[in-house]
Formats: sequence, structure tokens, C-alpha cells
Amino acid sequence: MPMIRTRWYKVLLDLWGNRGRTLVVALAIAVGVYAVGVIVDVQELLLREHGSDQAQALIAAATIRTLPFDSDLAERVAQIENVTAAEGRHVADVYAYDAQGDRKDLQITAVPDFTLMTVDRVIPLEGAWPPRTNEIVLERLALDFLDVAVGDTLLIERQDGGTKELTVAGTGYDAQQFSPEVTVQATGYVTPDTMRRLGFGDQLTEMRIRVPEEMNSEDQIRAVVDDVEEQIERSGRPVLSSTITPEGPQEAIIDTVIFILSSFGLIILLLSGFLVVNAISALITQQIQQIGVMKLIGASRRQIMGMYFLNVLAYGVIAVAIGIPLAAVTARLLMTEIVQDLLNVQPESLNVSLWIIAAQIIMGLALPLLAGLLPVLNGTRITTQKALNDTGMQASMNEKGVTERLLAQMQRIRPVQRSYLLSIRNSLRHKGRLLQTLFVLIIGTALFISVLSVNRSVNATLDSFLHHHQYDVSLGMARPYRIDELERVALSLSGVTAVESWSMDAATRLHADDTKSNFFRIYAVPPQTALIDPQMDQGTWLNAAVQNGVVINSDLLDKEPDLRVGDVVRLEIAGRELQALLMGIIRTDSQGPAAYMGYDDYAYLTRTPGLATHVQVVAGGQEGGLQDSLRRDLFQAYEDAGFEVSSTRTAEQINDQNKLMFTIIVAFLILMALLLAAVGGLGLTTTMSINILERIREIGVLRAVGASNISVRQIVLAEGVVIGMLSWLVGMLLSLPISAFLSEQVGLALLNVPLSYQYSLTAAVVWFFALLGIAVAASLGPARDAVRLTIREVLAYE
Repeated sequence: MPMIRTRWYKVLLDLWGNRGRTLVVALAIAVGVYAVGVIVDVQELLLREHGSDQAQALIAAATIRTLPFDSDLAERVAQIENVTAAEGRHVADVYAYDAQGDRKDLQITAVPDFTLMTVDRVIPLEGAWPPRTNEIVLERLALDFLDVAVGDTLLIERQDGGTKELTVAGTGYDAQQFSPEVTVQATGYVTPDTMRRLGFGDQLTEMRIRVPEEMNSEDQIRAVVDDVEEQIERSGRPVLSSTITPEGPQEAIIDTVIFILSSFGLIILLLSGFLVVNAISALITQQIQQIGVMKLIGASRRQIMGMYFLNVLAYGVIAVAIGIPLAAVTARLLMTEIVQDLLNVQPESLNVSLWIIAAQIIMGLALPLLAGLLPVLNGTRITTQKALNDTGMQASMNEKGVTERLLAQMQRIRPVQRSYLLSIRNSLRHKGRLLQTLFVLIIGTALFISVLSVNRSVNATLDSFLHHHQYDVSLGMARPYRIDELERVALSLSGVTAVESWSMDAATRLHADDTKSNFFRIYAVPPQTALIDPQMDQGTWLNAAVQNGVVINSDLLDKEPDLRVGDVVRLEIAGRELQALLMGIIRTDSQGPAAYMGYDDYAYLTRTPGLATHVQVVAGGQEGGLQDSLRRDLFQAYEDAGFEVSSTRTAEQINDQNKLMFTIIVAFLILMALLLAAVGGLGLTTTMSINILERIREIGVLRAVGASNISVRQIVLAEGVVIGMLSWLVGMLLSLPISAFLSEQVGLALLNVPLSYQYSLTAAVVWFFALLGIAVAASLGPARDAVRLTIREVLAYE
């Protein structure tokens, strides 16, 4: 019993007597525990809550648009094989005026039966449910966007100018809807009777169907859609269009977040493991003589190993106590402050599963034990005689390796301040520890710079999106108007320097088997337009000399991957077929699949010469609020002139929309960069603290022979700076290929095209000075403690 009490007392004495080392090692483990904890917590919350929302929403697999029909047709469609549910909807785009009088886009959907929604379900949240006649239920995120509250009156305006007031009866949750701050459109739900009173008729225009979950390929869904279209046509109604529900932006962002978390989580865990190996190895090395004494008085190797494993386990307990609660708090903040509203995820619970917490605890305890296994085995294997004769620095003083001889030659050939040579020799004394420290710092440096380079690449990509749009304001009209009249109104406003009239329509691609693609936007623009600056990936831009030429963007290519420059593509536009020559492919502007064709070709095809549906206006470098002011003035001018304006957008609004889409990605990238910086900083701090603890007697000898405290600090500081600068140089070089690879992968995951790669020299410079600061802090702190001891205390130190 006394032996047991003595052993455990020694463990407590080691932990408390070396509180600085205990804290540094525990923090090194805690960073890994925290990083992995944030990753697994966010992954579980994000995937669980988003998956639950999607399951409850009963999202349609496809939507077929046709002439007005009633619920009887939906019931017949529901009887078709592999159709698990079918419901009709009526969707209309209108405007709503917020409290400041600003007009916002609003999409309203008429639902036949709010109490029995088997497709595209909306979950009631607040207020009355279902809405009554002349009432509207808004999607929960629409309240802030429209600046209204439940019970307020909302002024609705049709595109033909007719208005009606609806009462906001309540709110609902629609898992399919993205943040209106991104889409720039709110969503609301009304009864068919309210839709009729708004002037749209009370019949349904969209057939939405669900299929069995196992039918998840586009070909399988398309086969079911063909059967549904046949049933609709037998009812005497033509099929206007059919769309297979695409993957929403939420899924792309979630996949990218999971990619970032998984990749960096494993790396941070690996780097934290190296820190623990370093710390435990140093602890064993420092206590070699103590191990010899314990063996001399009868302690077995198993007992000694148990003591050190308990010591290591204590580090893990401290790390778990710090890392897991902080990870849970961080995960909750990320979900509530960023993810919840931007991705429109409605968490039922922000509590992580008990097995997730248990896994984090096991990981936090197992990591130091596994990392310390080899050092403990090697350290306790030493014989009693060798342990008692160990001086801790004999090998380094007696062995003259290549580096030692090289340093001696440097001193003879060119006088070098002795403190710097001693610093370099000290750094090389424990080559294994030095290599482990350099590995942690190099990887941390490379990934820190790479992460911030990805962030810069995101900003460069957003700038390229904005550069694509060379106009300040775009206005869409409810119907085609004469070009000369459209441009005359815009040019009548002061400050307007250029105007172009375009047309925009919906188009589909006709495949060889006569099946149709999903709809995409097609713009009819002057081939020599000055208001688009496309980035060509392949081929060339439109040319007036080429008849029926088209250019597509990379989003459309992603949906139709068999297309090649030079192909003749069959398109259906406004009910007419066109044989078009694919001239080129441009980069995405993040606004979805689109194609461009010459205005004259479009006007000839659609029989609309001299008419246009959109006006692009330039007012000489307008930005931000000035663009919005110009938008208001243009809208009012066109309304006063008798034009029906259906939409208005500024280039800044498009850019802000794109920025919001990247917000989550940038937030997680910055979090990973901070964690990597913490791991790298702790790596250097751990090494320098351990090095100084091992050399306290050596410092005492230096002071005994006349070295000043300043000289001692210079030696220690130079050692830390040498390690830091060497790791920075190698890490910076390694960051070049890593940052390019990460930018490519993030772009492909989110946009299906690589980001516009930009290397961040700023990040490299920031990390250079950060490493200098870390080196100074890591070196001078332990050195200060050492020089405060008296020479007698230092020489007696064990």
C-alpha cells in the first residue's frame, strides 16, 4: 500500500510541480479534441436536421406544367405505377411592398388542402393555419425580408399593375426554400380562392409528383414523368413543360462544408498527435534518472509504465474537459448564427447524440495514450545502470556528427556570434523532436496559407461574377416592347450613359430520342454587346456572321455533359425548334444554367423583330446605394411611361447574392485556419518549453561562467526563431500546390468549376510575423523562468 500511495503521489507531483508543461500538453490535446468535436458535432447536426427537414417536406421528384386542371386529374395521376403521391399547385410571381414602400419579389403558391399535403409539404409555425380567404402564410424567412409581422397587411401587386391587400395570417417552414436574401424573392402560400381573388383563377397549373425513394436516378424519374405526361395529354391538355427537381444549393453547400470539415479534421487530429508524442517523449527523457531510481528500489516495468500512462491519461482528462464543451458551444453558434437562416434549416434540437459525445471522450483519452505508447515503452526499457548514468545531454556533447563538425568549421572560417551557433546546435540536439516539430509547423503553415488562399480565390471568383455583368441595373418587362421606346425612357434619366435591349426566354434542349432537358434561361443579346464580359472556357463568343450560333455557360454544360463546341444542338424556344451551332462555353456567373444567342436570330425565330423584354442600363460607375437609387428611378420612369415592369435587379444585388452563398464556406475555412494556427503555435510552444526545461542545468552552467541573462535569452530566442523560420519557408513552398488543389476542389464541389485561383501573399506574410511572435512568446517565457532561479537551484535541478 505505501508503494501504491507513493507512485500515485509522484504522478500528482509531476502534474502539479510542472504546471506549465501540463497545461501546454493538455492544450495541445485539447485543440485536437476541440477541432474534431466541432467537426463531428456540426456534421451530425447539419446532416441530421437537414435530412429530417427534407424527409418531412416530402419533396416532389418532378413538376409538370400544363393548362389549368382540378384535383380530379391529380387523383388519376396518383394511381399511375411508381407515383407515390401527386398534387396540383398554382404558382404566380407578384410583388409585395415592405414597410418602407420598397417593392420586393414574392412568389405565391395556391395549395388546395393545407391539412393534407402529400407533396412539397409546408410545416405550420406561427399564427393561423390554414390561411383563410384574403390571407397569406409566409415562409418563415420572408418576414424579415419583407419587414412585416404576423397580423400585418401586405400590399400585393400583380405584374399587370393590379393590387390587393392580404393579411399575413402566419408563417410556415418550407425546407425547399433558400434564404430570400440570396434568391432575392420571398415565398408565400394562399388558398385557391385567394388566388382567384388576386386575378389568377382558382384552378391548378402544376402537377407535382413523388416517386419511391429507391428511384433516385434522373432516368428512372424521367420514365415516370413520361407516363404522367401521357395521362395529362389524354385529359385533353398539352404538357407545357416538365422539370425533374434539381439538387438545391443547400446540398451543394452542405457537401462542401462536410468536405472541408472532414479533410481538415483528420489533419488537425494527426498534428495534435505529433504534439503529444513530442511532449511525452520529452517527459520520459527528462525523467530517465528517476526511472533508474524507481527500478533500483524494486519498481517493476509494469508499475512504472502504469504511472506514466496515468500521467498521460490525466492530460487527456484535462483536454476533454476543455475541448468537448467548447466544441459543443461552437457547433451551436455555427448552426444558429450562420447555417440556420442561410440554408433554411429548422433544427428540432441542437443537442448532439450521446454516442457522439462518448466517441469524443474516448478519442480525447485514447489520443494521448496511443501517442505516448511508444515513448513509454522505449523509456521504461532502459536498464537501471544506463538510466542512473544518463546526464540528459551527454550524447549531444560527446558525439560529433556532420552538423556539429560543420558548425565548428563555420566558427573557424568566419567568426559567428557564439550564441547563434549554440542556438543552432541546441535545435539539432534532439533531431527526432525537431523533425516532429517541423512537421507540425510546416503542415500548419502550408494549410493556414492555403485556407486563406482559398478565401482569396473565393473573392476573386465573386469579382469575376460581378465583372461578367457590365451593367448597373437590369429591368425585365412583363411583355415585349419596342426597343426604341424602351431605350428612350432610360436615356431620359440624367447620368445614364449606355442602354442595351435584350430578350430573355425559357428554352429546353431536345435530345436525340426526343426527350427534353430541364428548362434553362436563354438570353438574346447583340453579338457585339458591351454589357457582358464573358470568361471563355472553350470556343468563341457570338459572331454576327454565324447564323443561329449559341454560347452556353458551364452550369448548363454540367446538366448536359455530352455537349461539345461545334455540335449542332436542337433547342425549343417559345414552342419553336431551332437547330443551333454551339460556338463556345463560358464560365458560370452563379445564376444557374443559361445560354446566349444573337438578338436577330431570336427575333426571327420568335417573330418579334424590334421588340425586347429586358433593358440593361449603365450610369457610369454606379455602386451600392447609387445603383439601388438608379433602379428606383428607372422603375418609376417606366411605370410613369405606361410600361409593365416585371423585375429589377442591380449588379450589386447579384454580387451580394453570390457572397451570401459563400458565407458558410468562408466561415468554416477561417475556423479551420484559426485551428491550424493554434496547433502550429502550440507545437512550437511545446517544443521550446520542453527544450528549456531539459536545459535548465546547462543554463546554470552558462550563468556560472559569466553569461548574462540577456545572452541566455538571445540563445533561446534565436533557437525558436530558427525553427519557426525554417518551417515557414518550407511550409510556404508547400502551400503553393496545396492551395491550388484546395481552390479547385472547393470550386468543383460548390460550382462544378474550379475557383479563380489566387495565392494569398498576405496570408504568407501574416503567418511569418505570427510565427515570429509565437517564437518570441514560446522562447522567452520558459527562459525567463529559468534565469530567475539562482545558480545553486539551477545546478541542483533534476
